[in-house]
Amino acid sequence: MSILLDQLKQQLNIIIDGDLVDGSVAELVLISLFTDSRASDSDELPDGSNDLRGWPGDTYSATPWGGKLWLLKREKLTSDVKNLAVKYAENALAWMLTDTGDGIMAKAVSVVGSIPRINTLALTIAITKPDGRTMTVSVSQRWDAQLGGIQNAV
Repeated sequence: MSILLDQLKQQLNIIIDGDLVDGSVAELVLISLFTDSRASDSDELPDGSNDLRGWPGDTYSATPWGGKLWLLKREKLTSDVKNLAVKYAENALAWMLTDTGDGIMAKAVSVVGSIPRINTLALTIAITKPDGRTMTVSVSQRWDAQLGGIQNAV
């Protein structure tokens, strides 16, 4: 396991399972989810500022990295917020289905969101590799209803 995965495991509840347990794919999933992608002009920013964030490397890339989970930082955990988190996660992982010349990373990617217990958001990502082997990466995080949003965000 890498240092990145070890550090994230200290902050998040992460479970990696399936036919294919690949730490490097799990790291790519986590980087994709928790790297802040640039907000669109139409997105409502959680702090009311004009900071659209985004990874600086996107300046040099046709395909932006990261996800918009950070936009939910101050939201109360509801079914609508859970569904939006699933949408943001799906968008963050869509690159895995695109062939950039080296083949696709995954044949299929699905994201299921849940609220398994009070104040906890869980995302389960199922990845089917081109050879048919599967792996799941489950991430759950305590959601502080008092402050709104994910606590100890990466």
